[in-house]
Amino acid sequence: MPDANIISIECRDSPIEKVVVFNDRAEVKRLIKTTLNQGTNEVHINNVSLRTVHDSVRVDGRGDATIQDVTTQDLYGIPDELQTPELKELREAVKTEERNVNTIKNQIHTLTKKSEMFEKLTEQIGKDALPKDMSIAIDENVLGNVTAMLDYYTTNTLAITTDKRSWEESLREANEKFEKAQREYEAKKHSTDSGMSKKFIVTLDSATGGAVELDLVYQVYNASWRPSYDLRVEAGAENKMKITYYGKISQTTGESWNDTQIILSTAIPCLGGQIPELGTLEAVLASTVAPPPVGRFSNFGGARTMMKSCAVPASIQAECLALDAAPIQYDLAEATEQALSTEFTIVRKTTVPSGNDEQRVTIGIVDTNPQLIHESVPSKNSSVFLTASAINDSKFVFLAGEASVYLNNSFVAKTHLKNVSANERFSVSLGVDAAIKVEYRPAKKYHEQIGIINKSSANATEQVINVKNTRKDPILLTIKENLPRSTDEKIKIKLVSPTVTAHEEQLTSTNSIPVAPHEGCLLNSKNNLEWTVALAGGQIQDLLIKWTMDHPKEEKIVFREKY
Repeated sequence: MPDANIISIECRDSPIEKVVVFNDRAEVKRLIKTTLNQGTNEVHINNVSLRTVHDSVRVDGRGDATIQDVTTQDLYGIPDELQTPELKELREAVKTEERNVNTIKNQIHTLTKKSEMFEKLTEQIGKDALPKDMSIAIDENVLGNVTAMLDYYTTNTLAITTDKRSWEESLREANEKFEKAQREYEAKKHSTDSGMSKKFIVTLDSATGGAVELDLVYQVYNASWRPSYDLRVEAGAENKMKITYYGKISQTTGESWNDTQIILSTAIPCLGGQIPELGTLEAVLASTVAPPPVGRFSNFGGARTMMKSCAVPASIQAECLALDAAPIQYDLAEATEQALSTEFTIVRKTTVPSGNDEQRVTIGIVDTNPQLIHESVPSKNSSVFLTASAINDSKFVFLAGEASVYLNNSFVAKTHLKNVSANERFSVSLGVDAAIKVEYRPAKKYHEQIGIINKSSANATEQVINVKNTRKDPILLTIKENLPRSTDEKIKIKLVSPTVTAHEEQLTSTNSIPVAPHEGCLLNSKNNLEWTVALAGGQIQDLLIKWTMDHPKEEKIVFREKY
């Protein structure tokens, strides 16, 4: 069997056509162009990323050839041979700065020697000018010579000292540049140079030889993206909210993604909000309360955990959305729904270098007309939160992520946006409004025993919540409060005050989009009371919440809050 024709190609020299970024890896597609000989050919694609996922390499192509095999090899080699052009450039920068430092040190050394020699020469001239018997006649010639010598000494000493100080300042700056170049080189070398290299070998058979194009697709670790938002709310006669949707990409794969198409893909994560949540408060018989689980594991993590690892399709195909040019417009992404993920194709080609810095790309801009309301959960926190409630009427799915909130062009706070699907209502906390006061007074509880034969206990609970609007303008305030839900037919719970006007599932518009909050009382899906009142400027109002509970006298009732 004749030897195969070996074709060596540097991976970094092959253009990247597309990168699909997931939450824990990325899929890179490169275009390889080469010319084959007739017969068996081996295309060696050298110095691929060391972060390549095992068994993720796929090759397809066009031309007169048949792909026989695709393998991956790990090789050991001399570090200089494995260095990327970027790393070599940094190393040359270190050498250049080191030469500059040495040149300046030589200048300072020369000036120091010159100063020492001048001191010795001046001292010797002074000794030779005096007679051995130390007698000298002072006349104008002598004074003139002495003055000339002193002027010469002063002028040259000052010149040498000035030059030396200038070179010492230059040395300080050169040392800083040298140390900075060293740090950059060592950091880059540490992240990319391990004394190993990786390469792909593609074996092809060609009947006639000729030019071929290969689509090389592989996945790499150390790449991810996360969503972030700028929320700018303008309060006025017509409230407006502009949502700028960003994707922040980071990668330390050892290869730079230069001027390529970026697709962001991820499963929909879950994330908590800022306003305290109310669970469902259940009233159960004490005898039926299950003991707490023992020996179970739980997931650790808080609101900073953005998304969990999930399976993703091996191949993602998406096309750019062509947008008409317009003044002050952004290139927006195309949102594509997949079975297990949502994809955003970034229209503008992007460069993402390998490093610790995040690259921000714009996914889209959404304009909404929110309703500004005030919300409070006084049983948890007596603060009143100003909230913007709006509908996501865009084609984008908002994934959970951090958001910078601005109110009337003033920065308010950092918050977290929850997952929001298309045509779903969402709320954004604009911070605490100290001008709205809420007082959660102690609850009053009454108890009586009813029945002669089948005795039962009747309990009534009254909760008064005092609200005050110290602003001049009217506001809409929603108070959220637990109402226990019975899980046993022996427990009967009734809301006496206020009167519930609707349940949450009833408050939908004709196209099944939840309507904005309005005056009245409703029970949400968690059986929590949401009481929305309109307060005029300076108005004070007491809200009375009263509910009763009947249960067998011999049974003890416990309350537990579930989320």
